[in-house]
Amino acid sequence: MKAGNNNLIRITLIFAAFLLSPAYNYGQVGLSKTITREIIINENPDNATIEISQADSLETNGIDTITHVIIGRKEYEIIGVPEKGKMKISVSHKPIDEFKGHWAGFDIGLSNFFSAPFDSSLPDEAMFMDLNGSKSVSVGINLFQHSIGLQKTKENLGLVTGLGLAINNYRLASDYVLTRDNQGFSSFTESERSIKKSKLTTSYLTVPLMLEGQIPSSKGHNPFFISAGIYGSFKIGSHTKVVYDDKGGKEKEVSRDDINVNSFKYGVSLRTGYGFIKLFANYDLSRLFQKDQGPELYPWTVGLSLFNF
Repeated sequence: MKAGNNNLIRITLIFAAFLLSPAYNYGQVGLSKTITREIIINENPDNATIEISQADSLETNGIDTITHVIIGRKEYEIIGVPEKGKMKISVSHKPIDEFKGHWAGFDIGLSNFFSAPFDSSLPDEAMFMDLNGSKSVSVGINLFQHSIGLQKTKENLGLVTGLGLAINNYRLASDYVLTRDNQGFSSFTESERSIKKSKLTTSYLTVPLMLEGQIPSSKGHNPFFISAGIYGSFKIGSHTKVVYDDKGGKEKEVSRDDINVNSFKYGVSLRTGYGFIKLFANYDLSRLFQKDQGPELYPWTVGLSLFNF
């Protein structure tokens, strides 16, 4: 029983030493030196004590037993010296490069439409959707990100996914009010009142799947990166907003009526950047409006990623 109790005490002390050992955090790119601390467990028949040194390395001679245990980023070297009633534990924190993509963050850009792939001219039946491009602002808040490295020895290539919120404001260049006609088709009406602003706003939850490659800088951080992939988005809301100019005053009218905006959309995305300069471009392969329920328009957005989480 005594030997069993001693083993139990020893195991308990080892785990206590793990918890007491200082922790170190390392960045995604760039290595720091391996930090080693010496933990000494002194045992006698009555009690046991733990000592944690501040030395950066551990040298041993005449060691009876050496056991290496690796847990996560920590390597534990357990050195037993039974005849002296001591056990030394060398705890090494070895920095590990981890692939980290560039999705999470805050995006801002400008949006517009194609009537066909890379054709910005609108057909006559879609001219009521002609936009004021400089005021059609898109905002993206990409809150969650998961990166998957694809290399064993280097972490310069990987997959990136996550979850974000995309809000697009399509500011009309004309003084029209968006609505649905009697046949349920996305259309417009002309108002007798003076219109100061008319726009359509859509909000989608977006899930991307990107393949990203990185070229680390000579300083080991802020790598050049380029990523390309696809995304799928689920609509959580849409509305139209009209601001009337009545005798110098403003009156706002917001409508959440269904005007056939697609509940699901998908597209392709490209991102690139170096340092604090990051660019993105999104192109929807699906229509803004449901098929045969509105003009055939394909939204696109280009802009800046102001910062990454």
